[in-house]
Amino acid sequence: KLALHGMMGAVYVQTSDAPVSFTDEATTADATRKRYTITNGTKRYWDKNTDVVVKKNNTVITTGFHIEHAGGAVVFDDALSGTDVVTVSGKYVAVAQVGGMFNWSLDLAVDTQEKTTFQSGEWREFEATLVSFAGSAEAYWGDDRFFQLLGEEMIVVLYVDKDGPAAYEGYAIFNGDGITTDVNELIQEEIDFTGVGPICYRGD
Repeated sequence: KLALHGMMGAVYVQTSDAPVSFTDEATTADATRKRYTITNGTKRYWDKNTDVVVKKNNTVITTGFHIEHAGGAVVFDDALSGTDVVTVSGKYVAVAQVGGMFNWSLDLAVDTQEKTTFQSGEWREFEATLVSFAGSAEAYWGDDRFFQLLGEEMIVVLYVDKDGPAAYEGYAIFNGDGITTDVNELIQEEIDFTGVGPICYRGD
């Protein structure tokens, strides 16, 4: 289990606008040439109910990668060459910020299953299976928007540095909202969320 902490965060939800199709959009590789993010930043949240078609050098490929819908990226198992061109097709959704957070905490966990055999000797053996994340944060109470979002899927963006773009980003469901207040202090909310799919690190 890995615990991370930070100061600032933001919450986004999908608007009521219908998903919009995009075709053969260019992507930009990171330094490792494993993560290719859609170049057009307005199309970086992909509809999770629409298949993403990935092409490498104008040929459709279906294996050797996974999709990050929050952030709009294709992540390859192995690094590509400097001459490879990756394009993507699918649908993107419009999002709107509904709130901000601070003092966030993020827990990453890996489930394990025992695989001890007679050949294991006196030591138990385990194998990693499913990965998950959950977290919490605080917010200054302004209205009941967080309470109304309980049980809804949204996008959480957890900034590593309040002065820079680096952040953890993923889909999550808010499953707790506690409101507290002390005399002569602002009313605060304590928010709990559970991840839906992966949490992804954005370095820039």
